[in-house]
Amino acid sequence: MNRIQRFTALIFTYLCLTVVVQADDLVIREFQKQEMTPIYWSEGAAIGDFNQDGHPDIVSGPNIFLGPNFDRREGFRHEFYPAVGPTRRNPNDFSYYALDNFFSFPSDINGDGWTDILTAGLPNTPAYWYENPGKPFGGKAPDEPVHWKKHFVTDAVKNEAPDFKDLTGDGVPELLTAYDTHYGYLSPNPVAPTLPWIFHPISTHEEVIHHYTHGMGIGDIDGDGRKDYLTGDGWMRQPASLEFGQDWEYHPFQFVNRETNPVFCCFTGGGNMYAYDVNGDGLNDVITSLDAHGWGLSWFEQVRTGKKITFKEHIIMSKQEENTDNPYGVQFSQLHAVELVDIDGDGLKDILTGKTYRAHDFGDEGSRQDPVIYYFRLTRQDDGQVEFVPHQIDDQTGIGRQLVSGDLNGDGLPDFVVGNKNGAFAFTQKLRKVDQEEWEKAQPVRTK
Repeated sequence: MNRIQRFTALIFTYLCLTVVVQADDLVIREFQKQEMTPIYWSEGAAIGDFNQDGHPDIVSGPNIFLGPNFDRREGFRHEFYPAVGPTRRNPNDFSYYALDNFFSFPSDINGDGWTDILTAGLPNTPAYWYENPGKPFGGKAPDEPVHWKKHFVTDAVKNEAPDFKDLTGDGVPELLTAYDTHYGYLSPNPVAPTLPWIFHPISTHEEVIHHYTHGMGIGDIDGDGRKDYLTGDGWMRQPASLEFGQDWEYHPFQFVNRETNPVFCCFTGGGNMYAYDVNGDGLNDVITSLDAHGWGLSWFEQVRTGKKITFKEHIIMSKQEENTDNPYGVQFSQLHAVELVDIDGDGLKDILTGKTYRAHDFGDEGSRQDPVIYYFRLTRQDDGQVEFVPHQIDDQTGIGRQLVSGDLNGDGLPDFVVGNKNGAFAFTQKLRKVDQEEWEKAQPVRTK
């Protein structure tokens, strides 16, 4: 579909259907897609109330799209730092990237009650945070943009799945990243968050961590109440005390095969990694995509023998182009971002992911497939078995390197936002009651 066709299609409400039984009703879940911009500004988008009007807003690249309508055509796009167009990494590069903005993380960094924005760009480039001016704003953007004050965080963010979460349990999020030869995290400078942030190394088991290494996350693996650090090569146990420079106990396990991708050998891996009790046995398992530029999605069941912790892999989507594992016939590549969220409100977290649109333009395996978005609904059986049932949400947009969910309209249903080379989009969930016949027609069908 070319740009004109895509723009025309988006004039109309785009409803993407998934289904699930809710209570005693037969319900179809419809995701209404809204294009905020057709321009590629970022590989991600995020949600936060930046003007304190009670409505969630969306940030993607240098732009804030004000809620509740997020409509740039009516002037509700506010630029908070000077826009920089996508460019090549070097003169011989065949691809264009939003070098200054792959990820946006809304947070009140300086504690003044206003939501600021932390940004990270192409791996191995600096991170900055932008200070909210702390003044109400709304309606149409002014003719001259009001740019927020920019603060330096670090000169390089390594790994292609950095995140901004509370790892240490102090209630303050840290920037999860690698730096130099260590995995670790960056925390705001205790003197003042406007000063360069402090990197806390937690590992020395790696001699070299390439900045394009994929896959990272946090979660409590051993059940001690502290969040551990996950990578494609294993996990690191958080110690009881957080002395600076202290090595976290390393437990190697091959969640991903670093050498599967023939083009990007040795730093192959997925996107976001999660520790979550998939099968309800009281032990946190690991969920991850396997190759952000190739194939594969799995969950790893935690298995204990005494105090020894290991994992058993359960494949959700196959590790090669041919589908040999998914009973519903779903198979797509380039799962560069994964979000874990309870889409259907049944108390179990589902997997939200999709194909990263033109991650390396058309250089990745399967890159010519439709740019789909799916959620995989977690279902548990009485015998302890589980299944992730795929529900297609979209087949024209795809995802970027960041995928963020949240309630955009206050109805209690999870929505999500996307930023990628197609533009920036909001997907708002709607419920519609249907009869038995329509419900049955809409359900995913097993092919084997």
